Amino acid sequence: MNSGQFEPPGQQRILTACQGRLLQQHPVLIPVILIIGSVVLYIASFFANTLFPLLALIGVPAGLLCLSVAFVSGVSGVLASIISIIEGIDRRLRTTTFPKSKGA
Repeated sequence: MNSGQFEPPGQQRILTACQGRLLQQHPVLIPVILIIGSVVLYIASFFANTLFPLLALIGVPAGLLCLSVAFVSGVSGVLASIISIIEGIDRRLRTTTFPKSKGA
């Protein structure tokens, strides 16, 4: 067994406190950046031999490299957006199901 497998209950609170202020205000920023980057790389793959001439000189298919990075970025963006939607639903369910008491 790993020694770090069982974490104390307060560990989740520490991880969410470490997130940046920008990501807390705009939780869809990373998925949007990944998907836009994927579209830009897809467009760049049509002009990859002129944009990356060094790769063409050494024989690397630059178009295929751009397409594969675009595919990975697009899939990551879609998965990140799905996770963001699930976390948003989970936050709403927690606040409606277990409202915080105002005191004893």
